[in-house]
Amino acid sequence: MLDRIHQEHIDNFSERLKSILNTEIGLGNEINETGDGWPCKGGISIFMKRPFIQRYHLFPGIEYRELNDPHYWKAEYFDKSANHLLACPF
Repeated sequence: MLDRIHQEHIDNFSERLKSILNTEIGLGNEINETGDGWPCKGGISIFMKRPFIQRYHLFPGIEYRELNDPHYWKAEYFDKSANHLLACPF
């Protein structure tokens, strides 16, 4: 079975998004998968197992988007300066 969660992705993840990630984990959500190089070259993506438990204050340079697209995911936080993505399913 392939390893879907890579510690180096978590370690190198945007500090601003990591604060959201850590809060989600503290509230009981879990990481489902990590990846790099998509959707942006050099970027890191982390996908949660469940929808975000709460909404978060946006730091400068962080975008929140509700995609609500069943082909992709429900919502995401994106760090424009690092090209890092934190997304959740439906």
